[in-house]
Amino acid sequence: MIQDWPRMWRREFAGYNRAALQKDVLAGITVAAVALPLALAFGVASGADAAAGLVTAVLAGIIIGLLGGAPYQISGPTGAMSAVLIVLASRYGLQGMWLAALMAGIMLTLLGVFRLGRVVALIPAPVISGFTSGIAIIIALGQVDNFLGIKTPSAESVIEKMRYYIEHGISPNPQAIILAMLVVVTMLVWPRFKFGQRLPGSLVGIILATLVVMLAHWDVPVIGEIPRTILLENRLSLNQIPWADLSNLVVPAMSIAA
Repeated sequence: MIQDWPRMWRREFAGYNRAALQKDVLAGITVAAVALPLALAFGVASGADAAAGLVTAVLAGIIIGLLGGAPYQISGPTGAMSAVLIVLASRYGLQGMWLAALMAGIMLTLLGVFRLGRVVALIPAPVISGFTSGIAIIIALGQVDNFLGIKTPSAESVIEKMRYYIEHGISPNPQAIILAMLVVVTMLVWPRFKFGQRLPGSLVGIILATLVVMLAHWDVPVIGEIPRTILLENRLSLNQIPWADLSNLVVPAMSIAA
């Protein structure tokens, strides 16, 4: 198999020239511009941090680009995954979340080896619609803290978080709300412009909000400095893996794999 790699690479890049390289570079820049705000957002929404989302996007893009077998494919975080991970991070910590993700990867590998992906076609459409709608509600309610610029204790479910708001009340930060609305409006309005198709509205919204904070010196929580390494402090560590919770992580791992 390894001996066949040179021949496979030559066949893969047969006819590849400078013009094709220029198109690929432009496509890579475009995808990176789209992926940057998504990676930051899903890193925060999953219960980790923005740096974790950014590093994951970089590594996933490289690995899937090298090992993927399709000319066009999508590799990136999903809303369903972040909704599952934030509960995992709250209940089992980041190490438990990493372990569940590793288990999900093993499950997907086995599904591919035994060619069980065709079973997905048997899932009823209303189930998928209800699942995605529920996930959207969970994600939206889970980001109330960030939208209002407040900090409340972590909770294992959205219901517990809502109960905390009702019982203790909240003191929203008006500046944070203005920035959040600025990003939302930008994402809705930007694509309507002719030149809006060249740059994603989410990235433009982040840039505008960042400029407002820098120029007006607003007192709002910020991401902070992104570590200049792909080996973050909050990473999978074999010495800290909660092996005792392995059986409890099977169902969450299946949810991630799904």
